[in-house]
Amino acid sequence: HMIAYKAQLSGSLVITVDANNTSKACPMCGHTCDANRPNKGLLFVCQKCHYTLHADLVGARNLAMRTVLIRQDWMSTGTLSECPDVSDKEAKAERLRRYSEVRWSLDTSPRS
Repeated sequence: HMIAYKAQLSGSLVITVDANNTSKACPMCGHTCDANRPNKGLLFVCQKCHYTLHADLVGARNLAMRTVLIRQDWMSTGTLSECPDVSDKEAKAERLRRYSEVRWSLDTSPRS
């Protein structure tokens, strides 16, 4: 709650995003499995499309995409839930299904 407190002081908003499988889901093709994290290490290697990246960056990209999806919902509906509804299994399943459809695009990634 310290983050929410500090965000409020600076006039920012904190959005809670379900972190389910963020480091096991491929941001490029959506394939999700334990084997995408060989030996539960820091390297992410998608078993389907072979996308390879540091697992923390994969998790961060997935969280960023989920945040964008929530923001798009907010912009279209005018409502924002500050906390995902984890009490309703059907609502959570639908949210995770929508998350699984979001893909990272290299077209929007910074060039080095």
